Amino acid sequence: MVLTLSLLWRVEFPDALERLYHILLKEPYLASYPELVFIGILPLIFTLVCGENFAKYGFRREGFWRSMLYSLPPALLVAWLRGFPKRGYGLTLPWNFYYAVLNLVAYGPLEVFFVVWLIENTDEYLGSEAIPSEGSMAVPMIFGLSHVLWAIHGDLVAAVVNAFMVSLVFVYFGVIYKYTRNIAGFMAAWTLMNRQSLLSAIQCLV
Repeated sequence: MVLTLSLLWRVEFPDALERLYHILLKEPYLASYPELVFIGILPLIFTLVCGENFAKYGFRREGFWRSMLYSLPPALLVAWLRGFPKRGYGLTLPWNFYYAVLNLVAYGPLEVFFVVWLIENTDEYLGSEAIPSEGSMAVPMIFGLSHVLWAIHGDLVAAVVNAFMVSLVFVYFGVIYKYTRNIAGFMAAWTLMNRQSLLSAIQCLV
């Protein structure tokens, strides 16, 4: 993503990363664009172009309620303990609704689909059929730990702790997904728990 931006902006890679960091620091709701383009849309396009059945990635009726039962309670608890933001981004109509929906979808359902897509294709490549599978353990860990890369000027220790927590959360939901074979609970829970999803959407509206 950063390499693409560095080519578009005609600057070196570190300068592109620095520039992106300052843009998102000032207007954090714009992060939904790179998230949408470089994470959410890509596996969706691959799935459509290859003519795959979305049931392969958990879009099915079977296991729906079990998926919700195992996923929602911890997500609701985290959302309740964290509370809701008191300050917003100061956006006006119609941009507040537009960015609220964009952040909610990009950092909720689409981000989960990205991870599940990687899990399923990793397991298919490795021929793994166990629960938990190699994909449901390795992919969430790598995805979670990749969050450390965003600690450019921030607290590195806090970034590592956050990345570790994201990894644990995704491992848990990844295993639940593989067990229930349904993506609904994973999507609903992460939309509630991810700060960039629900909380950011609320801040767009406040």
